[in-house]
Amino acid sequence: MNPAYPPSGHTSPSDFSSSQSVNIDIKRVAYQATRFWYIVVFSLLIALTVSYLSNRYAVRIYPVTASILIKEAQETSEGKFVYNNPLVSGFRNYLNELYIIKSYPLIERTISDLGFETSFSRVGNLLTTEVYPHLPVSVEVLNKNKAGRQQFYFEIVNEFQFKLTTVIDDDSEKVSTVFAFNDTITFQHVRGIFRLTSTTNLKQFSNDPLLFNFTPARSLAGMYVGKLSATWAEEGAGVINLSVNGPNAKKDMDFLSGLIVQYQAYDLDKKNQVALRSIDFISDQLTGITDSLRKAENQLQQFKNRNTISDLSTEASRLFQKTETLEVQKTELIIRSKYYNYLTGYVANGKGLDQVILPTSVGIEDGILSKLIGDMIDLQTQIKMQIGKENSQNPFVLERLKLINEFRKDIVESVRNQKSIDDIKLDFLNKGIGEVEKQLSYLPLAERQLVSIKRNYGLLENLYIFLLQKKAEAGISKASTTSDISIVNPPMIAGGAISPNPSRNYILAVLFGLGLPFLTFILFELLNTRIQSREDIQKLTSMPFIGGIGHKKGHLNLEVLGSPKSAIAESFRALRSNLNYFTGGKAKGVYMISSSISGEGKTFTSVNLASVLALSGAKVLIVGADLRKPKLYNDFGLSNEKGLSSYLSGMLDFDAVVQQTAYDHLDLVSGGPVPPNPSELLLKPRMSEFMTLARERYDFVVLDTPPLGIVTDAFTLAGYADHTLFLVRQNYTPKVLLKNIEDYYGTGKLKNISMVFNDISRSGPGYGYGYEGYGYGYNYGYSHRYGKSKNGYGYYTE
Repeated sequence: MNPAYPPSGHTSPSDFSSSQSVNIDIKRVAYQATRFWYIVVFSLLIALTVSYLSNRYAVRIYPVTASILIKEAQETSEGKFVYNNPLVSGFRNYLNELYIIKSYPLIERTISDLGFETSFSRVGNLLTTEVYPHLPVSVEVLNKNKAGRQQFYFEIVNEFQFKLTTVIDDDSEKVSTVFAFNDTITFQHVRGIFRLTSTTNLKQFSNDPLLFNFTPARSLAGMYVGKLSATWAEEGAGVINLSVNGPNAKKDMDFLSGLIVQYQAYDLDKKNQVALRSIDFISDQLTGITDSLRKAENQLQQFKNRNTISDLSTEASRLFQKTETLEVQKTELIIRSKYYNYLTGYVANGKGLDQVILPTSVGIEDGILSKLIGDMIDLQTQIKMQIGKENSQNPFVLERLKLINEFRKDIVESVRNQKSIDDIKLDFLNKGIGEVEKQLSYLPLAERQLVSIKRNYGLLENLYIFLLQKKAEAGISKASTTSDISIVNPPMIAGGAISPNPSRNYILAVLFGLGLPFLTFILFELLNTRIQSREDIQKLTSMPFIGGIGHKKGHLNLEVLGSPKSAIAESFRALRSNLNYFTGGKAKGVYMISSSISGEGKTFTSVNLASVLALSGAKVLIVGADLRKPKLYNDFGLSNEKGLSSYLSGMLDFDAVVQQTAYDHLDLVSGGPVPPNPSELLLKPRMSEFMTLARERYDFVVLDTPPLGIVTDAFTLAGYADHTLFLVRQNYTPKVLLKNIEDYYGTGKLKNISMVFNDISRSGPGYGYGYEGYGYGYNYGYSHRYGKSKNGYGYYTE
């Protein structure tokens, strides 16, 4: 028989701290899963059933994609006003395009234009699916802004009539009304016209109630904004990829097509607005100048009629041409001044800032001012595209309003600087004109008058021609404007359904169906705070392991004496043999039995260890050293009127406290009457005298002591023992208590100690201990006779 100590691969005190943190025994978890295989199978079947139902009845989701290209501005010198007019080209911030295409107003217009506010659905037992686009009926809701969200049943009666029925959730009576197609009807706050678009497949939908839904475009816009994805194809490219995932691929394709059309219209309208505002501004200026020019022309004609002079002299012509050149320059400054006044007033007003006329429309080529106005227009457009109207509570809007105010200040300051520069130019021109006028004063009166009339006429004519030119340029720009948005890839279905994914769902079902039971077993393992196996003991303590004892089914503790051939009796014989290796094979010895807490089998182990020693022919004395709860005498049918407490207190001598049992070579010293000071009695010299006499008269002395984790009596008695057996009971002893005992062992307070695993009732991987050193009888009995009991741990008396 091989010794049980030291076992192969045993944990030493030096590496104990590194191994005690392991809390999960994988073999034990696997054994539990195998043991309760029906739970695992049931969980797997439930998961697979749920996956099948999900694949069978879940709504199919299809991906729909499209691509658009945003053209860059063309840098063409020829045909400038046709291809790259600053009136309509302007500055495009490409970072804002993704935001604009996902804006609420743009998507809301798309939904309204496509008529998505109304929908028809077929209600099934498990699924409700939308009928689109095959239903031969179109609906025009006339009170979209007042109807609110409405729902009722729609049924085609024949090619001339249809029936509407209210949807009632309570016990109220349903209301049904028959209407004629193409009539304006009012039902449940919805005022509209139901039109029959085709009679080809009318029978397919006749007498088939469909659920009609009206949802305002503003409410639907939020849903489409959420599911619309817009991303740049790659960094630096002008291509945007659009995608929508939904259950109705045809409807999503129509949505993307409509969105692209609305986006192109928005881009074109944004360009045209600049040209239209410029034309309006120039037209207003031309109205006043036309009247003045007509008056100047009449004045020149009247002068020629009254005077014989019609041509100027050489000197007068020279001075007139010089004046005309200066007047042309002055005309441009006058136009600029009018625009600056307009711009300052418009910006100060603070309303409709995205409608401001660009300086390029009147020939002002100031890059800084144009950039400031362009950025301000862009910010104002972003605010409008956010919610259609300004909302002071929106953080996005608040941030841009703050930036707009900064731009307004910068624009006013830039205008002030430009006007200062223009004032300097105007003063210079006025001085030049003054010098010419001084020279004109030397001419004859008639020539002076003719020069003055021609100067006035020329000034107005130049101004008129300049404005006509700008108006023509704006008109050409508007007529030649095209959208920068073009379709690269039209809306299409990008592959099959992305949801549900049958393969993935079945894989997840298998993982979940198997994983949930295993996680449950792992959780039980983590939450189990009691010792389950020899491996648990070796993880928590470095004390040597000597053997194990199986589960006892009966109520009596005399298992060895009552059933000497039982598996438990064989396990105690193996324990007796293993003790020889710990004590060096001595023919005499004192063995102390202890544990952490009560109920771990100290009395049972003391009685049966003493019994197996007595059966070998040795004289054995069992000492009930637990003076607080003496119980040993019950198993042998003896009394507790005298015992160890009687001897220690000096009331009786050694021979008087020893009681003979009914079995050969086996005597008993009970604990005796419970004293008021058990710990102090054990410290008296008479305890040493008692142990000396016991060693002289008996071969083996077995001390049944109180728990180490509760009282310190066992520490006192440990000094008299040659070897201490520390009991750990399966599924009973808390793991935390072994850590305390390990501290005592590591500091040397407990010596010559080994672990006994008691009440082994659970078997299998993770509960097995290799059986080495337990003896043949234990191995056989444990495997074939002692399975799990009804209560899991049996009954013990201490």
